[in-house]
Amino acid sequence: MKLYDKPIRAYLHNELSAIEEHDGELVYHFEKGYVTVLGEFECEKYVGGTACIIFNQEDVISVGKGMLRFIDKGVNEKEGAFF
Repeated sequence: MKLYDKPIRAYLHNELSAIEEHDGELVYHFEKGYVTVLGEFECEKYVGGTACIIFNQEDVISVGKGMLRFIDKGVNEKEGAFF
């Protein structure tokens, strides 16, 4: 797992929701819009093999890197880090 030294701003272009049915877990919903990307990790579950850890001012989840459009200048989208 790689946590960024400085969070990156990105645009989430799909709405996401998830329901955890066991143990009465809370339902969360991410609306499409701007999010803060905190880091990334390799994961075969996501298309492209890389997931990003995102924060929307309420919740933190992971999404496939391809679901984000990076906004900050100086971001190498292929690597997901500043250069």
